[in-house]
Amino acid sequence: MLLLLLCFLPTLAFSQSDPTTNQIPNATPRPHRDSQKEDAVANLFDVMRRDAKLHPLGRIKDRMSLQQLVCTVSFTDKAPLFPNGFPMLGNPPKSQDAPSTLYKTVNPGEVNAELQRIALFERPRGQGHSPGYARYSVAVWPAQEERAGKTEYWVGVQLFRSAGGEFFLNHFSDAMEWKDEWKTSVVPECKDVR
Repeated sequence: MLLLLLCFLPTLAFSQSDPTTNQIPNATPRPHRDSQKEDAVANLFDVMRRDAKLHPLGRIKDRMSLQQLVCTVSFTDKAPLFPNGFPMLGNPPKSQDAPSTLYKTVNPGEVNAELQRIALFERPRGQGHSPGYARYSVAVWPAQEERAGKTEYWVGVQLFRSAGGEFFLNHFSDAMEWKDEWKTSVVPECKDVR
């Protein structure tokens, strides 16, 4: 009986102590994506394309590259750059021909110029032209700092080719050499984002 009591005594003492947490005191909570705001942006995107009588694009719900890059922007407050100096998301300087956008807003559920630009983006289609984009993805992450007491959000929208077209480019073209280049720009806090 004494042996049994000695076995359970440490457990009893531990269970009566203050509960411990795995949080670091005064640590800033990590921002997290907002899937409801992503749905709102996607709905606006779809409506703008439909109203403009453009072919509909399928939505990729969870595109890891886009989520990790927009998460990175939420930490660094700037767009990551390719080695050539062009942004990985959004428009290169003096260009309107980028199949992605990145912008900061207080209300992701409102139309703005950048969302409109990407929603109405259309590559020439038909004979002599490569197929246009068939899919898109949205990522919405809160910025680290508020503006006038309101939370700002980084919104990223990127267009993608069909799954078959993307597979071909990633495995049987020169693109396979740089398809994962974006991973070098992701900050450590965002590497586990899916």
